[in-house]
Amino acid sequence: MIRIGLPPPVLPRLRLHWHVTRISCARYSRLLAAVRPRTLEVWQAWRVYVVQRIMTTVTLRQYRQRRALAQLRTFETHYEELVDLLCWSAKDGVHTNRDARYTRVRAWMLRYYPRIQAHLRSYWASSDPSRDPFLGLFGVEHVDDVIYSIHGIEDMLRSRAALEAYRRDLEQG
Repeated sequence: MIRIGLPPPVLPRLRLHWHVTRISCARYSRLLAAVRPRTLEVWQAWRVYVVQRIMTTVTLRQYRQRRALAQLRTFETHYEELVDLLCWSAKDGVHTNRDARYTRVRAWMLRYYPRIQAHLRSYWASSDPSRDPFLGLFGVEHVDDVIYSIHGIEDMLRSRAALEAYRRDLEQG
């Protein structure tokens, strides 16, 4: 037999490539079959994590809303006491414990109003942003200064409207 430098026939060459490709595909197939359960576990864990984060965000938002509503109710209780005292003092005049009650309610309002002031500002600032109607009711030391002020009734109306609007927005979410 004479050997000439001719290339080998085509079929044996293709058979070799097909064989290598089949072995490679079989190897990748076994590898993917081994990795698939772990991939599904990671995917499910990630999905649970995302759902928990979304629920936590919703829960935190509801918690903040409930806390703000509770603070508003506490503030409204003391505000009602202040307005009742002012109306009672304006109607009936001087009473024995009027100044002591005003001092007590005023001290509470001065201590706790800054916590809620930022939230209420947008509700009363639309009409006259330069004057805080709440401070007009308890910002002065004597009850007579509030009663005989030219802005007393206007401050009561503006502050009442601001409280109601803020409460309505909190309850609507």
